[in-house]
Amino acid sequence: MSKLNERRKQIAEYTVAETQRELKELRLKVFNLRLQQQRGEVKNNRVFAQTRKDIARLLHHLTQLEREQ
Repeated sequence: MSKLNERRKQIAEYTVAETQRELKELRLKVFNLRLQQQRGEVKNNRVFAQTRKDIARLLHHLTQLEREQ
């Protein structure tokens, strides 16, 4: 199974609290990546896109959980 499918299944199992915690961590990661990029420390720019996509997946999952309630 690909890493993407594993990540999707992992996110689908999160509760609201876990989703919000993970979302907070990923937003902090993007912030830190931006700081590292300004200093020229980022080697792999693909990390930005992957992290933003994970944030979008979490926001979508959070919306679905809120609709269920």
